[in-house]
Amino acid sequence: MNFLSNKTNSAARNYRQLIMVCCAGMVLLFPTCVFALDIEEVIWGFGTQQAKGKCVPLSLLLSNNTPEGFDELIQLNRLQFSGSKVGAPLCRKVYLAPYSSQWVQFYPYLIDEGREEWSLNWGPRFIYSRKIARNGSVSDNNQTEEDSLARIILTSTTSLSQSGGPFKRYPEELFPPAVTATDSLDEVILDHVPRWDAARKVSFMDWLFKGGTLHLLPDSSGTNLDFTTSMSELNTPQDHFRVGSGLVIRHPETIHKLTKNQLVARVLAAHSDEFSAIAATASSTENKKQPTAQSENDSYSFGDANAALLNIISEMTRPDHNWTIIYVMSVLYIFIIFPGCYLFNKRQKSYHYRNSLLFLLITVVVFSTVFWRIGKRGYGETTAINSLIIAHPLKDDQCDVTCWNNAFVTDGAEYQFSSSGDGIIFTTAQEAEKVKGAIFNGVEGRFYSDIPPFSSRSFMYRIKAPFKNQNIKVLEYKIGANSILESLKLEINPAFPQNPLNLHVLYGRTLYHLQQTQENNRTSWTLHKARTPLSAWQSTMESDSNFARRSGYLEEEKEIRVIYDLLYRRLVLKELNLLRPSQLSNYQSNKARVKLFLYSDIPEELKLKTNVHGDQQGRALFVYDLPLPEQKNATEK
Repeated sequence: MNFLSNKTNSAARNYRQLIMVCCAGMVLLFPTCVFALDIEEVIWGFGTQQAKGKCVPLSLLLSNNTPEGFDELIQLNRLQFSGSKVGAPLCRKVYLAPYSSQWVQFYPYLIDEGREEWSLNWGPRFIYSRKIARNGSVSDNNQTEEDSLARIILTSTTSLSQSGGPFKRYPEELFPPAVTATDSLDEVILDHVPRWDAARKVSFMDWLFKGGTLHLLPDSSGTNLDFTTSMSELNTPQDHFRVGSGLVIRHPETIHKLTKNQLVARVLAAHSDEFSAIAATASSTENKKQPTAQSENDSYSFGDANAALLNIISEMTRPDHNWTIIYVMSVLYIFIIFPGCYLFNKRQKSYHYRNSLLFLLITVVVFSTVFWRIGKRGYGETTAINSLIIAHPLKDDQCDVTCWNNAFVTDGAEYQFSSSGDGIIFTTAQEAEKVKGAIFNGVEGRFYSDIPPFSSRSFMYRIKAPFKNQNIKVLEYKIGANSILESLKLEINPAFPQNPLNLHVLYGRTLYHLQQTQENNRTSWTLHKARTPLSAWQSTMESDSNFARRSGYLEEEKEIRVIYDLLYRRLVLKELNLLRPSQLSNYQSNKARVKLFLYSDIPEELKLKTNVHGDQQGRALFVYDLPLPEQKNATEK
């Protein structure tokens, strides 16, 4: 009887232990069921628009449903299809009071337009997670440029449930506090004055100054909106006006009576008024939005343009191996393995298999040592940072910067990268490799990365950086037949780079070369006889294909200076968002304005701050969008 009782008690203990093990396993497998951090709402970017190759704001409404405060570092990680993490994690510190919720914003880089998987991680060694999926958008080959615009109406949280007609509503309090996170936003509709802090007001005006389009509607009483402080420039009473490169249009309708067609028509009408002011008549075919259908010649346009640029600059530092010795030793090694081992075995009279194994082992060890000695890195490479920059001037001696970098090091360590400015956003812009490090974006943003010896780390970042405004103005110009720019004179300030590597003006579909002139002790730039149709650069697009990147000019031995010169065209096309030949053939610039492209060495104030002790070199493309002044006597033949 006692035996049966003891056996029963032992079985009960085993059963309880099994239950405890199962519970522990459930905790490990499903930790999010136990811990307090929950995601109540997710907002990707500014809508369902295509945002390939851009850093977009990801807004997460996080909640803490426990009586204890949550004060931890959290991570946002990109996931592969297998669930493994790739790239560098985006990190930020979050505090949530007990039983509270808070909006938290990250700025992930979107590689393609399809579905992407991300995870939010926290806890010890970041073992707890919540998955975040982005469904993306389906690309329509026949859609027009207008169809792909990201157009939103800013609204307060209390009115989000109200209908915005055909326009997507976006919470005004989630508007990014830095212009660097607004690349995926095209147009904004406002029917009230947003209640913003100073940072968001400046960010919004910077977005507009860069080239955004703002539609102003009357308030509920039918009067124009009254803006204050840094947004007071929007009080201009005209029906349409410019703020930098941005366009502001006033509409008499309320949001419920406004349609997309009305917005498009009034934007075109504003452009026509600008053309009329310079006496340059725009034909209907030149201003009609063309479909962006992808032709069979566009087959190589798939892929990420930023990754292609990073790939090119990462190839600038290469090992100088002695390939002749490596090839000779490889052939000799194969010959010794066979038929060498076979011939050696035939000559053995006893213990032949042991001697053969010993011979094979010695051969492998000797040749492994030789290959390690002659194939290891260190053939004169030096630590270096190669960079490319596109910079747009902003107000108050600031500029909006996009920078591609590759840091090559000869000594392995954890390195830190930062830059001077506001709203910095780092990304590794790739989905193939896990990066040992961390990215902290925003105020005093940093990128930490562990780089092994004789290897490199590629990354890009966006920042609003201090830079002296050049104050370039168009003094004189003449437009001839077929919209040909016959003459142009630009006034520049002394801080303008004196010896730019390339200097072009884009008008219509033609790039015009400029030359420096001196008049009354003042320096100016005028048109040179040389001009290049934009369509002549189609070969540059073709070299962006995977095949061209593997077998193109980077396979040839060229100086880094020559490679940087070849990259000028790529940067100009990237700036114009011309990624496919079909886009190039349909491109038409605003004929009331000219674009000035200046290509020079990177100024010291725009270089990286890092503990990588090596030479920093690179090129910067400065882009100026200049209005043509009114010219009453100008005629177009």
